Amino acid sequence: MGLLMLIQFLGPRPMVLHQTSWTMIAPFAVIYVPWLLSLPFIGAMGAYLSSRAGASQRLVLLSILFPVLPYLTFFLIGFPIALIVEEHVTHNIMFEAFLAGLVAWVLLPAAALLAGGLPTQLCFSRRLAPCAQ
Repeated sequence: MGLLMLIQFLGPRPMVLHQTSWTMIAPFAVIYVPWLLSLPFIGAMGAYLSSRAGASQRLVLLSILFPVLPYLTFFLIGFPIALIVEEHVTHNIMFEAFLAGLVAWVLLPAAALLAGGLPTQLCFSRRLAPCAQ
């Protein structure tokens, strides 16, 4: 808990996007840029380790995208529930908030993971192909 408190006070600040200039309204999206910048290395490490373990191309791709899967699962379950509940909630921001969350927590991280993992996967698939012959 103490380390989390230090990270909150001394660590990098997220990029907070607001729809309006009034900051008292909840932000439209919160994007952690240092986290996004570290994801290509994590994707490359996942591709490297799974290629070294002898995984197939499909499993290497799955290991690259694995950090995004919990967020994707949340949005796949929560999005239909939000569409059903939206009519019964007084504020009609649910749909836009889920789309912004989907972009900020699933699509951007998946693109960053693929940016690091796919070149590594291609490098190892080309390197291992001549050795197998």
